[in-house]
Amino acid sequence: MRHTAKTHRMRQQLANEAARIMAEEGISDFHTARRKAANRIGVTNERHLPRNVEIELALKEYQAIFKRDLQPTRLRVLRKTAIEIMRLLERFSPRLVGAVLRGTADRHSAINIHLFTDNSQALDWLLMEHHIPFKIGERECRFNENDLRRQPLYLIEDGEIEVELTVFPEIGIRQAPKSPLDGKPVQRASISDVEKLLQQT
Repeated sequence: MRHTAKTHRMRQQLANEAARIMAEEGISDFHTARRKAANRIGVTNERHLPRNVEIELALKEYQAIFKRDLQPTRLRVLRKTAIEIMRLLERFSPRLVGAVLRGTADRHSAINIHLFTDNSQALDWLLMEHHIPFKIGERECRFNENDLRRQPLYLIEDGEIEVELTVFPEIGIRQAPKSPLDGKPVQRASISDVEKLLQQT
């Protein structure tokens, strides 16, 4: 029992440090933050490493204590910007995902949106029509244990805000990829869903 309590304390310490790293150093990847925290504290035992959900819970607690004035304001700005972008891209059935949706986004966070189309060139034309510069890359999305797919990724900068648009085929709206947070299908929100969230913040 004593060993279990010690393991729990160490996991909590690591989760708190990983959360601090994410909040202060602008790291959005849980794995990177966890490994940095483990290196700084000197932990090598895998049993002591916290899960992503534990780190995010610690991150919310950290923000509530140390960022209680700035973070909610920034989150509101990001959600308002997300709604504007989603309205512009409405023909692609946009869905908000990630930290802006979950409520942990801060000044380091990008807005992550899923789009659905079988004609990505239509997205190119729309962005060019509105004089929105973009870069194209790829994002790996896991759907099942042995189903890892590379999806087109459009990177946009809207002033000081980064926007990441991951493009799926139209049928992709029926099956969400796995969340890096907990391995469950990633939570997606429509424009009306985000508008309701905005009213609550």
